[in-house]
Amino acid sequence: MNHTTLQIFKTVAEEQSVTRAAKLLGRAQSNITTRIHQLEEELGVELFARGNKKMPLSPAGERFLTYALKILSLAEEARQALHPATPGGNLRMGAMDATAASRLPPLLTRFHAQCPEVILTLKTQPSRQLTLQVLDAALDCALVCLPQGASPAEDLEYLPLFQEQLVLVLPADRQRFRFAAFAEGCTYRAMGEAYLAQSEAAESEIQDVGSYHAMLACIASGGYAGILPQSVLDTLTLPEASQVRPVGQAVTQLIWRKGYASPALDKMRQLLTSASDL
Repeated sequence: MNHTTLQIFKTVAEEQSVTRAAKLLGRAQSNITTRIHQLEEELGVELFARGNKKMPLSPAGERFLTYALKILSLAEEARQALHPATPGGNLRMGAMDATAASRLPPLLTRFHAQCPEVILTLKTQPSRQLTLQVLDAALDCALVCLPQGASPAEDLEYLPLFQEQLVLVLPADRQRFRFAAFAEGCTYRAMGEAYLAQSEAAESEIQDVGSYHAMLACIASGGYAGILPQSVLDTLTLPEASQVRPVGQAVTQLIWRKGYASPALDKMRQLLTSASDL
C-alpha cells in the first residue's frame, strides 16, 4: 500500500468507474485494475461491489475510504509543511451555493494570483454535508452556516466571516404558496421551514431546487416562495410581481479540522478574513 495506490483507490471510489478514473489519472485501465486487485489482496477484502457498469464501494470499501482520505490528507499536510514559505499542493474547499456565488469569485481570483502553485478544488453542497466531509478529511475546509442553536463540533475550528441578511421572496398576489429550497442539510432551508411554519399561507410540501436561479424561476411561476441571502439576491433579477421580506440573519463561518495546517489554508484564511464584514 502506497500513496499512489491510495490515490487510485480514491479516484475509482469517487467515479465508480475504472474507465473514468483512468482518464482522470492519465493511466491505462489495466494499470488501474491491477492496482485495485493488489490492494484488495493486501487487505484481504473486496473493496468494490462490481457490477456491469458501475463499481460502487462495498461496506469494507466504505470503511477503508475514510482512512484512505485521512492518510492522503496527512501526506499532503506533511508535504506542505516542508515548504511553508511557498503555498503549493492541493486545497480542497467546500462552500454553500450562496457563498460561492456572492462572496468567493473575487477572493478566488486573488488567491490564484497569490498562490499560483496551489491546485484549488471547490465543492458546493449544503452545510451539513460539507461539515461531515471536513470531519472525514474529504475536504480541507468549508464555508458553512450552523443551524440555530446547534453546538459546534469539538473536532473543528470555526472562523466567523460574513453576516448574511436572509430575505423571503414570494408572489405578491398569491393566497397560498409552496416553499422552494435546497436539499435537506441546508441551514437556510431549516430556517425557512421554521419561519414558514408560522404562516397559514405556506403549504407543507417543499419543492427541492438545485440553484438559486431555479428557486427564482419557481417564484416567478407564482406558486412558490423562497428564502435566500440578500447578497445573493443582489446578483440576480427579482421576478416581477414579487415581494421581499427580511426574515432574519445568519453567519457564514470557515471550518477546518483541529490540528490541520497548511500554507495554502493559511493564505485562504487570510484572504477571507480581509474580506470579512464581522
